[in-house]
Parts: sequence; C-alpha cells; structure tokens
Amino acid sequence: MDRAPLPRPGDSVTATMSHTRASAASPFAQTIRRFTEEKVIPRSHELDQHPQDMPLIRELLLQAGKLGLYGAVIPEEYGGTGPNSLALHEGIEELGYGNAGLAMSLMPTYLLSRAVALHGSELQKQKWLVPIANGEMIGSWAVTEPHTGSDVASITTKAERTPDGWRLNGRKMFITNATVADCLLVLARTGGPGIRETLTTFVVPMDLPGITVPRALEKMGLRSSPTCELVLDDVIVSDDDRLGPVGHGWQIGMDVLDYERLAIPAIAAGMCARALELTSRYAADRTAFGKSLDRHGPVQGMLADIAAGLLECRLLYRHIAGLVDAGRPAVVDGSIGKLVGGRLANSVSSLAVQVHGGYGYIREYEVERLYRDARLFTIGGGTSEIQQKIIAEQLPREPGWARTAALP
Repeated sequence: MDRAPLPRPGDSVTATMSHTRASAASPFAQTIRRFTEEKVIPRSHELDQHPQDMPLIRELLLQAGKLGLYGAVIPEEYGGTGPNSLALHEGIEELGYGNAGLAMSLMPTYLLSRAVALHGSELQKQKWLVPIANGEMIGSWAVTEPHTGSDVASITTKAERTPDGWRLNGRKMFITNATVADCLLVLARTGGPGIRETLTTFVVPMDLPGITVPRALEKMGLRSSPTCELVLDDVIVSDDDRLGPVGHGWQIGMDVLDYERLAIPAIAAGMCARALELTSRYAADRTAFGKSLDRHGPVQGMLADIAAGLLECRLLYRHIAGLVDAGRPAVVDGSIGKLVGGRLANSVSSLAVQVHGGYGYIREYEVERLYRDARLFTIGGGTSEIQQKIIAEQLPREPGWARTAALP
C-alpha cells in the first residue's frame, strides 16, 4: 500500500458524511482507512487477547509509518510531509476506529519526532527523523516514573556528566512501546531536585547496555499498546545524544504537548464512530417487545447521544489541529480537547454496552473492548483533573478567549 500525499495546512478540504465516518478529500485519510480495514480490524481481537505478540504489534506500527503517519510531523527535507497536524490526526481517527491501542502506540514515535524536529541537531535529525519517516524505526517516550505520575517536575532519574558524555540512572513506569522501540526519549535530572530548570532530554538507542524492560504491564484495556516498566542502570550516552540545551527538558516537553493532547479527541472520534456503527446495527437487528430496539425511545436516546459524542470529538480535534497548524496558541483548547475527548470516549462506550445489554458484557462483542479501552483516556497523558487545572490557570492569561474560542 503506497504512501498517499498529505493535504497542506491551509488547503481547502471538503468532507461529506457517510453515516459515521468522514469521506475526506484527503487521499492520506483514505489510505489509513484502507490499512485499518484490511490489516488492523481483522487482527484486533487477537491483539486484545494476546497482547504480548510484540512482533505483530511492531509490524503494524512500522507499516503505519511506511504509509506516512510519522512523516506527518517530520519536515520534507528529512523524508516527511509535515508538519501537518490535521492530516496526522485524521489518520489517527481512522486507526482509532479499528484499534485504539495501536492508535495510542503511534504517539511516542511522533512525539519524539516532533521534539527532534524542533530541537535536534542536524546529526540527530539525520540519525532519527529519516528512518522514522521511512517507517524503519519506532520510538518510545520515557518521562513518567513510579512515584511521580502527572507531577513531571518531581522526577528523580539522574543524568550525570562523565568524561564520555552522560550516565543515566533511574526507573520509568507506564512507558509505551518500550518492548518494540528502536529509540527512546528520556527526561532526566541534570541538577537539583524538584525544579523544572534542571530537567534535560536525551534521545538514545534502545539497545544500549544498561537499558532493560523488566516487564510489560497487564492492562485493563488498550492491550495492543505495550506499556512497560523501564530501568536505566549506568547507561552511558554521548553528549551528541542530548536533545537541546541542558536544563531545557521541561520546555521541550511542553513544545510537543499539543500533539499529545490532540491524540485523545482524535482517537475518541474513531472509537465513537465504531461504537455508533456497531450499536446501530445491533439495535436494528435485535427485537424486543415486538419491535426492533432502535424503535424504542430509550434506545433512540442513547443512539442520539453516541452520535453527538462522535460529532463533538471530531469537531474538537479538527479545530485544535487547525490552531496548531496555524501556529496559534492551543493550551486551553488542547486541554479542553483532552478533557472532553476522554469523557466522551468513556460515556459513548458505556452507552454502546448498555444498548447491547448482557451481550455488551461478553468478550466476543467488540463494544466490551471499546469500554475497557476508553477508561485510560481520563488518566493517561495528564489526568482530567490536571487538564481542568491547566484550563483554569491559563484562562486569565488569555482574557479574550471566551469571545474568540473556535472562531476563525
């Protein structure tokens, strides 16, 4: 399946609705849709039941890269077609429709790529961006630690200078892709504890001595996305592996957060579309009290709420992606997207299970997986409560936001 060209930011893209899924003019979105239908959906149940099939997960993630999903954040001079946030998240919606776990596993690679594109040296860009754009490498993003969670400023992983560069020591937790990745972005402390100004980032090969993955965690949902514990034990890296200036790690992380938060409403849009199709079909086929379920008022109300959730998620991520592509501030909007997208993924999947009744609680029905997959979206990547805090603290700094939100 060949890579399709991406629409450029600012291009006029018309879309028509075919029930639940946008039939966009972008050939790129159509390409990812075909990949999802042909390669991902037929394997989704298998991936959920056997989440330790790392070769299959790696194969699918590399195929997604070859189709241009990672290249959407990589400049053309390094083999990409970006940065193009809208096209990327159209693709993420399509993959989220088929398997939310795989869609989540795209994120570390394009976050790492975005960080290198913005802050990397020419050597780092050639070393990492070119093979990632070609679908030859997968990335991982090692920030969270066992005792810090959303409190990133409190991490304790240390980077100490040595004659050969730096020595990394620490333990990371909930690290996506650690068992399938080729390279790893590490956030470590290069100075005193507890302050942002002593955090520094490094991009390192996963096969360095001292990097170990003790275990892949058994999760409730998103089981096709490997989530791991990772240990750094006297890992020696060169100064060429340091990304950006010493002490700028916090800012580098902030510079790519728009893309991390945007992923949630995009994946949620795909999940809502899938939930609506599965639930509408079930409600039309299932008969109770002499008529199909979709002719009963309470079920009609639930179907309407699922459809509304789909539209909200799709409009949200497309709006926020437009801000990012235009270089406009998206702190408030991005956190709202993460907050609302996470809530809607949970409420919509719950409604889908409710319409299915007892069958919705059975593993062989796909809505059961959607319900489990959605639960992380109010936790990972900054909890809903953290998003509320960000929104409330940022709004006074943008006094005109209320009158201009979502306007061109």
